Amino acid sequence: LMSNVRTQDPNAPLTTEGRRRMVACVLEQYWTIEATADRFQVDAKTVRKWRDRFLTEGEAGLQDRSSRPRRSPNRTKAKVCKKMLQLRRRHRWEAGHIAHETGLAPSTVQGILNAAGCGRLDRGDLATNTEPVHRYQRERPGELIHVDVKKISGIPDGGGWRLHGCGADNYKRFKQVGYRYIHTAVDDRTRLVYSEIHHDEQATTAVGFWHRAVAWFRAHGITCERVLTDNGSCYKSGLWHRACHETGTIVKKTRPRR
Repeated sequence: LMSNVRTQDPNAPLTTEGRRRMVACVLEQYWTIEATADRFQVDAKTVRKWRDRFLTEGEAGLQDRSSRPRRSPNRTKAKVCKKMLQLRRRHRWEAGHIAHETGLAPSTVQGILNAAGCGRLDRGDLATNTEPVHRYQRERPGELIHVDVKKISGIPDGGGWRLHGCGADNYKRFKQVGYRYIHTAVDDRTRLVYSEIHHDEQATTAVGFWHRAVAWFRAHGITCERVLTDNGSCYKSGLWHRACHETGTIVKKTRPRR
């Protein structure tokens, strides 16, 4: 991913190059401290600070230093930080909930989570799984078939509101269109896809789709051994399990709420 952090211009005033020029004015061109400060629009104390650092440390003295204090008496204890990270990974709680459990401010909790790389929950399992992501692919065609349903808005005959506008005359016609449900089966190995568009996602519709999908895959030389679905009501029904049993397919489900 590309970072959104902007880098500073290396030739900007009082970066490493700007400090080098400032020190050169004092040590090489023999400018006074006051004249150099006026030239670089800084305080005389700043000029003396960088001059002294350069005389003591050389070029390394012109580099940026950490502004972190040597001591932080009010810093959150390591034991409390560890507890917050455990709550995050175990329960996937947001910062406010963890703050209530630990007695800290939500902003403090969020800062610690960000520093530990657990600040966001919208990136899959990054907050709960520290292991690298492993891509898997089955060895044989038909060893695993992924089945799912995609719900989309229907478009009336002759075009929808983008074409005809949202006036009162068209509202009733558009409102009665409803939704369409795209039932899809994908072979994990070959990525062959079979899809159908239906008006619902009921168990009877899903079962009919599955029988036709199995026949289509068989016509392409693929025998469906396992089928993986989510925990939707149509895939939890007895009709679905009986249909998979009839086709000799083992039923698999994804983990809920992931």
